[in-house]
Amino acid sequence: EYKQQLDFPVLESTVAIDAASITGLPWLTHCRSSHPQCNDARLSAQGWHPTRLLDIGKEDYTNWRLCVISEDGISPPSALYLTLSYRWGPSPRIRLLSSNIASLRQGQPIANLPILFRNVIDVARQFSIRYVWIDALCIIQDSKEDWEREALTMQHVYSNSACTLAASGSESPDDGLFHGRNLDFIRPGKVQCSLFSDEPLPFYIYDKSYWNRQIFDGPLHNRGWVFQERFLSPRVLYFGRHQLLWECRTQHRCEIFPEGIPCHRSDKEMDSLIEQDHAQPERMTLGAFNLWNDLIKQYSQCDLTLPYDKLHAMAGIAKLFEEVTGDEYLAGLWKSRFAAMLAWRVHSPEPLRSLEYRAPSSFWASVDGPV
Repeated sequence: EYKQQLDFPVLESTVAIDAASITGLPWLTHCRSSHPQCNDARLSAQGWHPTRLLDIGKEDYTNWRLCVISEDGISPPSALYLTLSYRWGPSPRIRLLSSNIASLRQGQPIANLPILFRNVIDVARQFSIRYVWIDALCIIQDSKEDWEREALTMQHVYSNSACTLAASGSESPDDGLFHGRNLDFIRPGKVQCSLFSDEPLPFYIYDKSYWNRQIFDGPLHNRGWVFQERFLSPRVLYFGRHQLLWECRTQHRCEIFPEGIPCHRSDKEMDSLIEQDHAQPERMTLGAFNLWNDLIKQYSQCDLTLPYDKLHAMAGIAKLFEEVTGDEYLAGLWKSRFAAMLAWRVHSPEPLRSLEYRAPSSFWASVDGPV
């Protein structure tokens, strides 16, 4: 037998709330206290809070209420909040509407929320964080004006979040964060080989695509809006089908590799963005330009329920680049690199031109599909 269990952490047969508190909370605490890049003020707006937050109260509270920051404030003003990245599926049965905003501000039973939202509240309480941002409950869903206004704040909503909880293994709000799992799917194995000596030595069997398989093979991460949420968040705790995974601007971890996933390089390289050339404050550096192009390649492979959202779902990332580089954003392109950004092509022989006008035909945003 070549495959056998290694000396890795002993895991339960379910991704459960205990894993979030025992494993996820120390990751969050360490990142907030020890990672300069994850706390870089240039990538967030210090002291900023969303228009609305869910106030989940103390651990023994059975109700939650909608908090409107401009009217209710939060206590204390610097209080932390969590964000949720998830797949809507069928429209959540409880949403913020013009007709129910008053009643939601009065308070509602937590027990009436979909299981996914209840699980998020459980995790927030384990983390001693009182406030949560969930788009279905913090953006007025039947108000185009509110949606457009709030869409412009997505950069700050996620970049100022203490942590984004990503429901990577969930199809909808009726599918919770916590799942049963087969540990054989995540345990690396080892073989005895005589590669470098006459005596057999143990070698780990490790798939270099381990991270990508754990994260991107689930139902969540082909969504265009989720792409932005992941990039903007300084920290993401993924609740996958098989284990918890952690991503910040400094480290990648999981339950099997709690001290860091070996041989994995992040695709969220922020150094090239924050190391802006101040001698040319209105010209994007080559590093930032290359990062943007890499992001567009990835983003163009994502799905959008409404093709019209092609630029909206990237607006938060664009706003971050705009603030850091000082460059002018032009419907997916940048003024200082305008000519170079017209050099793109599609990866499909099929006609991909959008039926609805989004951008000039020479811009990548005018087509649907990978570029």
